[in-house]
Amino acid sequence: MHSNPSNRQRKKILFLIPTLASGGTERQAAELVRRLDRERFEPIVAVVYGLDRVPVEIPLQDARLISLRKPLGKLGALVVVFRLWRLILRERPAVVQSYLRTADLYARIAGPLAGHHRIITSLRTRVAGYYPRLWQGAERILWHASARIVSNSHSAAREAHDLLGIPSSWIEVIPNGVDLERFTPGLDWRAPRTAFGLSASDLVFGMVARYSPVKDHTTLLTAVAQMKNSGSWPAFAKIILVGGTTYADAREGVDEQIRRQGLEEIVRPMGVINNIESVYAALDWLVLPSRSEAFPNSVLEAMACGKPVILSDAADGEQIVAEGETGYVFPAGDVLALVECLQKAMALPPERRVAMGRAARSFVEGRYSTYLMTRKFESLYEELLKHQ
Repeated sequence: MHSNPSNRQRKKILFLIPTLASGGTERQAAELVRRLDRERFEPIVAVVYGLDRVPVEIPLQDARLISLRKPLGKLGALVVVFRLWRLILRERPAVVQSYLRTADLYARIAGPLAGHHRIITSLRTRVAGYYPRLWQGAERILWHASARIVSNSHSAAREAHDLLGIPSSWIEVIPNGVDLERFTPGLDWRAPRTAFGLSASDLVFGMVARYSPVKDHTTLLTAVAQMKNSGSWPAFAKIILVGGTTYADAREGVDEQIRRQGLEEIVRPMGVINNIESVYAALDWLVLPSRSEAFPNSVLEAMACGKPVILSDAADGEQIVAEGETGYVFPAGDVLALVECLQKAMALPPERRVAMGRAARSFVEGRYSTYLMTRKFESLYEELLKHQ
């Protein structure tokens, strides 16, 4: 059988990621894989863990999926490095691209051992507060093994330069992208509101974030409790919390705070909802009070759905909110400032809130589509391949 000439010219891009379980980074990686130009690139996705241990929740279209089946125990990491080394030798990818710290570590070790040096690693969190000292020390040494480090955030890139000494020329900033067809205004809001136990007349605030201390559910719940106790929280205003559980005690702490402060009639905590666009459809406002963020997907997704947002200044690190035009920003951890933002949101006429949502959609369309994100990655691949 004769091979297709166009297939011979395609460059293999080997993506390495711990899992394809539902998560923001995983969804961004999958969007890139799905949208790569198949005339020029052939994506291969390797996951660190066995598919029986962590089932695939995010589809990859036609990309090949390979599991490195990391064993339990202290030698598991060495097994992954060995299997990745063999995979690189067998497939001879043009570029190896990894996501998240452990995958970055494996790529930086296995790649050079296999004689491969076009390695793109990731920087998807802020360094301060996220990188323990051991990881910071390792990063100061291992950044040399990356041909480029891709950050989704200018603020995270600046921290990596200032705190880790990584040259700015080594860091490529490619912001997250959002699927503007999936996340769009005009989605059915009645069905999800009914499913969430909400009425058409409710004013609904939503927080879409994993249950983790850094997301700071506590500040939001404390602000709501203060408003409730002062009599300034209206009966028609509700809050839904949606997300996975990074730390079991974090979810337990949220549930306990809701009970302790008597917020059961106002706040509805939920787990992961796969049809996440239905959540945004049900909302009037997205709220994200995080203590630290690189670039939160939920903000882009909500804005793409035409929803204004209330963010901490940590969550607005890329300054995507135009104050009073697409939402409001408050200092992270400042309960009183968040109360003021919530009050301003409640006082807005519905037509003004809708206009802010339209402005949010327009902003995202111009800067943060998955199309733009994919083209930027493809340009980076082409740049690296020029120097092969």
